[in-house]
Amino acid sequence: MRSFVNKQQGLALITVLFIFALVSLLAISMQTRQKMSMAQASASINLTQAQLLALSVEDVAKAGLVFEETNSPDKWDTSAEQWNQLPPLEEAGATIEIHIRDLQGLFNLNSLSPKGANAEAARLRFKNLLDELGVINSSAIASQVKDWLDPKSSASTIYQNMEPPYSASGVEFSHPSELLLIDGMDKDIYHQLEPLVTALPPKTPLNINTTDPRIFTSWDTNLDIGAAKTIVNKTHPGSCGPSVRNANVIKDIENELWTETDLTALIKASGTSGATGTWEPADFSVNTQYFSLLIRVQINGQDMMLESIIKRDMTPETGFVGVVYRDFSRKPADIDRLKINKC
Repeated sequence: MRSFVNKQQGLALITVLFIFALVSLLAISMQTRQKMSMAQASASINLTQAQLLALSVEDVAKAGLVFEETNSPDKWDTSAEQWNQLPPLEEAGATIEIHIRDLQGLFNLNSLSPKGANAEAARLRFKNLLDELGVINSSAIASQVKDWLDPKSSASTIYQNMEPPYSASGVEFSHPSELLLIDGMDKDIYHQLEPLVTALPPKTPLNINTTDPRIFTSWDTNLDIGAAKTIVNKTHPGSCGPSVRNANVIKDIENELWTETDLTALIKASGTSGATGTWEPADFSVNTQYFSLLIRVQINGQDMMLESIIKRDMTPETGFVGVVYRDFSRKPADIDRLKINKC
């Protein structure tokens, strides 16, 4: 009888210990889940706050670009303007970096479209740009891009034989990353090209005041990089602000750019037999409508990037000022890689 009672007491003790262990495991699991939920909630709050700050900065930058345009008697944009080098901000415990790029200083891929001013001339310029970067199959890539944008081309036959198959778009690029779909284009080539190219309406002119010598020299194979630097670097003073703005600018295409010593002979030969470039005043401008805004917000360990493309068209009645594109996939390393034109 005593042995039976002892066995019952032992079983009860084991049962109690088992229940205690089970409750302990449940408590640890609940505590772990609670910590995870709190971390997720905190990260979500920080991300939401970072996004709201980025969108607020976007509005401020847009207003600043409009203010500059409406309050300046001189309707030109140069690399010496203050928007090209803005200091970091501290707001609500967050560090905010603002970087603005002039997209009209870049090579417009959509100029190769049939809707462009001269698609064949644009193809040659794009080939020249690829050559300047040392791309071996430059001619083939330039032709493929031109065909990709042309709805009447037979480019789709190339891509429909790929794995997986797809078709050429036959419309303008909405983002330069679409270049990665082009036959012959790889990530290494695209990585070199991305800081120099953009995707804007086909007839958007190049702002000579904010472009890069490598882009400018693509206009004519007889325009060497040294001459291009001589012209372009006049608008790249090395510092920003009102004191240097008016001294570092080309104010008029035909009366200033067209009279540059290194260009006069090339412009005169344009369109003649043996010419290697096409020069038209309408291909260039001294002001800008399209800007890329790179915003980096760091708050409570959250590091968020936003790229916004802003269109600033102050034309009465038909003008538009606002955001036409947003991209939250950018990385902090993209800032120095993409912003090649600094004061």
